[in-house]
Amino acid sequence: MYALLPWKTLGTGLMIVVGLAVYADDFGAWIGVTVSDSAITRYLPMAVLAVLGIVFGLTAYWAPWRYIWRKIPQLNRMVFPDLNGVWVGTTASNWPTIEKMRNAAVSDSAIELAELHETAERHDAIAVEITASLYSFRLATGLSSMDATSYSITARPWKCQHTPGIHLAYVYEQETKDPSATDEERHMGAADLVYDPQAHDDLEGVYWTRRSWIDGLNTAGRLRLRRVSSKRDPAMSLRDYALREKVRLET
Repeated sequence: MYALLPWKTLGTGLMIVVGLAVYADDFGAWIGVTVSDSAITRYLPMAVLAVLGIVFGLTAYWAPWRYIWRKIPQLNRMVFPDLNGVWVGTTASNWPTIEKMRNAAVSDSAIELAELHETAERHDAIAVEITASLYSFRLATGLSSMDATSYSITARPWKCQHTPGIHLAYVYEQETKDPSATDEERHMGAADLVYDPQAHDDLEGVYWTRRSWIDGLNTAGRLRLRRVSSKRDPAMSLRDYALREKVRLET
């Protein structure tokens, strides 16, 4: 999440720290404390690295920075948001449109463009686990409709210059057990989710896949998610979360 840090403010703070370190002996003499240059040179870098590594490097629920963020929620806007946890919601896929075009090609029958435009999207329940710290940002996904799991290969958050939203862009790889004739055992995809600091438990965006692209069957769609837990239950898989969400949506 380092890409979201307020670098101008941090740069000013770093200059102050360096200035204090350079003139530490003078400041020490002023307040009556003896501070040697050798001690500053030896211990300051270690202290800075220890704070960054221990406070900001962990992702568990009890990580020091996450505890501080829970006590001071304003830090989600001032520094970077705590996105850790399980998010559930729905996907809206254009697969029904693609399936109509495929069936028309197989039957050698014409289909009106207006009919494709009016075709309803296919909805499915989804669960996403986000793991984030100052140094890392990862996503894993489970679907209710199939025994498939996906993991981000690369992911990066970035701030939009024109809106307060934060984009979460990532490329993922999905593995599907027992794929259908129109699917693949393994394929790649990408997504771009938008996080609104004013609605810190909601995400929405778009995704697209490389699945069966050579036959023109690669899909795209929309994602809408809400955070249901700040930490994942070890007794539940992401597909379990997705199935539970599907039941909730159907009742």
